[in-house]
Amino acid sequence: MWDVLVVGGGPSGLSAALFLARAGLKTLVLDGGRSQVLQVSQVPNYPGLLDEPSGEELLARLKAHAERYGAEVRRGVVKGVRDLGGVFEVETEEGVVEAERLLLCTHKDPTLPSLLGLSRKGTFIDTDEGGRTSYPRVYAAGVARGKVPGHAIVSAGDGAYVAVHLISDLRGEPYKDHAK
Repeated sequence: MWDVLVVGGGPSGLSAALFLARAGLKTLVLDGGRSQVLQVSQVPNYPGLLDEPSGEELLARLKAHAERYGAEVRRGVVKGVRDLGGVFEVETEEGVVEAERLLLCTHKDPTLPSLLGLSRKGTFIDTDEGGRTSYPRVYAAGVARGKVPGHAIVSAGDGAYVAVHLISDLRGEPYKDHAK
């Protein structure tokens, strides 16, 4: 059983996973391997990275950082989802995963939002400012919610932003993530 299942292994999902794991939440990222940043040969606008890695290299670094704090990243694509009343049962080609909360970082993929019957704004998932969707315990971040243009640094920032709101909701108080 996972506290949070992050669907999408791009900058938004991996950044969210980092914050969730640092907050002590048991976090799984399902990565379908379709992040748009994989098509980028060089990322010259990511602050702090002077070597301008490829999109693939950037994702490897983001994944390693999230895993360093306890997030688990697995390859996988969601095939189905059921709400069992407090727990989501998510079907993948590898089997079933259970999680209390979902964070969708699925770019413009309509599969999971459609399965959950989420409110949409065109191709995007409708959320409030904190990334909360119309479905309890389901959040969305990055391009999936239409708040982010296709830039890795902005997507990563939105993933972190929504993760902090998710953690705050769970704990019932504002969450701050600072070095310990």
